[in-house]
Amino acid sequence: MIFLFYFLYMENDDQLDAIFFALSDSKRRLILTELSEEPKTVGELAKSFELTMGAISKNITILESAELIYKSKRGRNVYCHMNFDIWRKVAKFIAMHSKFWERRLDELESYIHTSIGTGDV
Repeated sequence: MIFLFYFLYMENDDQLDAIFFALSDSKRRLILTELSEEPKTVGELAKSFELTMGAISKNITILESAELIYKSKRGRNVYCHMNFDIWRKVAKFIAMHSKFWERRLDELESYIHTSIGTGDV
């Protein structure tokens, strides 16, 4: 049952791997925090984190390939935006796993209480 929901929310393992890889770096998580407030240019992000354009571009490429952000161009400026649609999918995926583990822990608790009552422990 859990795998059926998994495929409904995430297109494939590669997408999920890319998302969690992108989230594994603290700088990229900070970039996402910045972008959650409003879109920012690549230059603004580079200045905020005191990174070179090459370093910020590498991190943005990773976030973009994971579909956590997308870019748009206005004049000479390239803006980065949060992709809230993918975040909804990630939240559903995590919620699904949370429900699964809650049920498993409830089953374990029930088993322990039953075992204690029958003296099997």
